[in-house]
Amino acid sequence: MNHAEQLFPIALQELIAIGEKARKQREDRERAKRAALPRKPGACMQVACKQTFTEREKIQLTFNLK
Repeated sequence: MNHAEQLFPIALQELIAIGEKARKQREDRERAKRAALPRKPGACMQVACKQTFTEREKIQLTFNLK
């Protein structure tokens, strides 16, 4: 039992580290996809500047427009 109590915090830290590494890799892939988007010269970077709204914000906007 004592051995398990010593190993649990170590295993937990390793799992957290693995999760953080996977999150960073996923974010890097997403950034690479955005950087690879074709851009129009002289345009206002419409794709890069496009605003994204959460579902809650979309609902709030639709009710405010009525």
